[in-house]
This record gives sequence, C-alpha cells and structure tokens, in this order.
Amino acid sequence: MEAWFLDLPLSVNLVFVIIALFFVIRSSHYLIDGAVEIAHEFNVSPLVIGATVVAVGTSAAELAVNMAIVLGDGDTTAVVGNILGSNLINFGIGLGLPALIAGVILVPRDAFERDIPLYLAATGLLTAFVHDDLISRPEAAIMLIMFFIAIGLIVQYATHKQKGSVLLVEVSEIEAIAHPGAHQMTRRQALIALFGGLFVLILASRLLIFNTAAVAEALAVPEFVIGLVIIGPGTSLPEIASAIQAARRRQADLVIGMAFGSNLFNLLFGLGLPALITPLPIEETAVASFTFMDVINLSLVAILLLDFEWLGRARSINRVVGSYLAATYLGFIAYEVVKATGGTTQDWVIVMAALVGVAVIIVGLWRWRLAQIVHLAPATNRILCATRGGQASQPTHEHAIQLAQERDAELLFLYVFDQRVLQRVATPIVINEEAQIEHMLEFLRTTAQEQARQAGVRARVIVRAGRLREELVEVSREEHVSLIVLGSPAGSASRFQVAAMLDLMSEIEEATGIEVVALGGSDDQMALEQMDDAMIAGTVE
Repeated sequence: MEAWFLDLPLSVNLVFVIIALFFVIRSSHYLIDGAVEIAHEFNVSPLVIGATVVAVGTSAAELAVNMAIVLGDGDTTAVVGNILGSNLINFGIGLGLPALIAGVILVPRDAFERDIPLYLAATGLLTAFVHDDLISRPEAAIMLIMFFIAIGLIVQYATHKQKGSVLLVEVSEIEAIAHPGAHQMTRRQALIALFGGLFVLILASRLLIFNTAAVAEALAVPEFVIGLVIIGPGTSLPEIASAIQAARRRQADLVIGMAFGSNLFNLLFGLGLPALITPLPIEETAVASFTFMDVINLSLVAILLLDFEWLGRARSINRVVGSYLAATYLGFIAYEVVKATGGTTQDWVIVMAALVGVAVIIVGLWRWRLAQIVHLAPATNRILCATRGGQASQPTHEHAIQLAQERDAELLFLYVFDQRVLQRVATPIVINEEAQIEHMLEFLRTTAQEQARQAGVRARVIVRAGRLREELVEVSREEHVSLIVLGSPAGSASRFQVAAMLDLMSEIEEATGIEVVALGGSDDQMALEQMDDAMIAGTVE
C-alpha cells in the first residue's frame, strides 16, 4: 500500500495529506460527541465525563496518528514530531492568537500556583528523558503514572469546586465550545458517531501515515519534520479553533485550559502510550525542539511573574505577549523547514521577512475591514451606557433610560472590570475576578436593568474584564450601537478628571465614528460643559 503512494506525484500526496487530516479531525470530533452523549444516556457523572473529555478529547487525533505509526511499523521518529508540533502550535497560535483577539487573557491564581507547575514538571521530565536519545518503556510507564495523577487532580479539583484550575474544564463548557452538537443526538446517532468515528479515525490515520512517508521521501526531509510542521499542527486545529471561539466569548479559563491542559496530556498520554508499546528513538532535531519548548515555557512563566504594564501586568497575557508567542513559533518552524531542505541562515531571514510582510498586510486589511464595518454598517437603534457600577451612577442610568425612551432604543449597560487597577490598589489581597464579575452582573440586573424594565425600555447588562477604552470600542462595534453614554465627573471634579473624560470621549468617537455624550446629574453636566468651555478658552488654572 505504501509503495503505491510513493509512486504518486508529490502534489497528489499533499492533497491526500490534507484530506486525511480533515477526516482525522472530524472523526475524532464525532467520536467524542458520541461518547459524551452515550455517557449522559447512561447517567454517567458529569465529573467523569469532564475528566474523560479533557484527557482523551484534547489528544484523540494526536494519539490515533501515533498509535497508527507504532502499530503499523512506521517511522517512530514521527511520533515525537507529531506531539512537539501539536504542543508548539498550541502555545504559539492556540495561546498567542486568542491573546491578540481578546486583548488580554488573565491567568487564574490557582492555575498559576498548581497546574502550570505540573505542566512544567512534565516538560522538564520529558526533556531529561530525551537527552539519552530514547524514551524507554520504564520512562513511558512513569509518564503514564503522571497522566493518571493529573486525572486524579481533575477529580479532586472538581470535587472541591476549585474553578481556577486549568486542568478542570467543566463538561458544560467543553460541550458549549468544542462539542456543541453532543446533546442534539439521539441514542442511535450517538452510537453511529462513536463507532463510525472510531472506524474512520483508524482508516484516516493509516492513510495519513502512508502519505506522510511519501511526502517526506519526495522532499528528502525526515518524517520528524513533516510531523513537526504538518501533522502535529493539523491535528491541533480543533483545539485552536475552540480557543479562538473561547477568546471571542471572553472565556479566559477555557483558553488557558486548552493550551496547558492539551499540552500536558499530549506529552504524558500521547507520547507515553506509544512509547510503552515501542521505545521511541529521539533525533538530534527533536532534542533541540524540546529545548526550544523549555525556553518558551520558562520565558512565558517569567512574563507572567513580571509586573510591567506593557507586558499586561502579572498573571496576564496581552497582545504584546501574544505576538511574541506567535512570532517565536513561526520563526522556529521556518528555521526547521529551511534547515531540513538544505537552506542557509540567509534563506531563513528571507522567509521570516516574507512572513512578517504577510502578517503586516493581514493586520492592515483586518483593521481596514473593521473600519469599513464600523462606518458602513447601518447603525441600529441601540444605546450603550458605560457605568461605574455604584450608586453614583444612578443619575447616568436615569438619563440613559430617558434617552432610550425618547428614541425607542434598546439600552446596554456596560461595566468594565479593570484588573490592572485592582492589582495596583489591592495587592496582596486575592481578588476573585469571576466572583466580582458575577456580583456586578447581579447588581446591575437588580438596579439599572430593573429600572429600565419598569420604564418600558429593553435593556441588557454586559460586564467584561479588560481596559475601558478597548472594551468600549469593541462592544460598540459588536452591538452596532448608535450612541455611547458615559457618566460625567462629579460637580467638584478636578481639571484633570474632566480632561480625562473629554479625551476618552474624543478617542472613542474617533475609533468608532459613533456619537459619545457624557450624562449625569444636572449640576454634573453643567460643570462638565462649563469646564470644557473654560479649557478651550484657556481660562482654567
């Protein structure tokens, strides 16, 4: 069978690789969907389902491909390449791209204190194992023992309801993001998805291995490199897509869980089980790749410990760090491809310059498209009221409700939970961000939203974590609002407070093209207008 693929043209084999990858991804997805639904049918505890989905669902595609290699007498160096390729892209793109989308991803304190050290311990252990150029069966047994310890920790965290753990991803969250169709199946459909997905997964994995060997021979590159560059990243596409969707929904815990949790299980289970069947030889390139992964891990931990605003403050990943993760991944992969094809450092520089150019063009087009959407999309009859959340916002709420009545508009109450401010004023007090957000949601629902409902105004409440300016712009774009309302400073506000409000209004109007007004009590509004006029006239000292 393999000889038949070797006789095919390279372009045909590349097409087969893409087709096989597609079926591997889809079949593993249906396999997990079916397993989740059947588990529910038999009243299996959500705790057990969650542990199973996290442990197996995030590594199903990678594990299937690796088992096909070791059971089919394939090149076992590709097993290590697949896992390394998957883990590197999970960090570089699966964590970097969501950070670019969300603006900032906050790492829960519990995750930083427990789960990330467990992941670092696993990578350190694997690095020690590969330096003798072999992962032996005893070493594989140790990896599997660590895997089951991780499963035990998941159960323990769930039992004590410690939501900060990246290892604990609630089954409801998984189904909502990664497996939205699980509960839409009948029992018969679930059985077909389970066994049909398993059957197709086995066949597609075998097809992928045959074509990988053919492509590697045609390009005269090791199969390890093909696994590092094509197979590993390909099998990680579902996790990356889910992480991007979670970032768009502001579910930071799920983004962190998919990056660290998936990588942990890939290392311990995706490598441990194949190595227990057949000891895995480690090439020099693989050792260098493990070292590179360790460098990325340690640099990310250092960034999370540093408390610099341009790095997103401690325990947060902002766009700067996201760009760093994505750039280092692309740079490393480009270097490995250039080296495998006999290129020089100069060739690598040319490739990187081309990648940077493409990235700049994509970002430029994306920003231009956003601007077009903002300026060309018809404004909806919707008002966004950014509130400070306390009783001091009552006058702003009342005026915003009055405006919504006059315009027959839907009213959105927005509160932005700024972690940067809290870290400066509340350290070393531990702040439960999720609890604060839930508290503010409930407060606004029972005050502002209820007040609007009684006035006959349609109203919703939005609470987000991030920076006020960025969230104002993003929410106004997402909701296509026609007016933005801000609370004005108090009548006794200083010149600097009023200037900051005026600057904010100007920045939001410029970024969105939407009218921005400041509302409050009559005295507050009058003070703002008088201060504005005085500042323009240059009479305020």
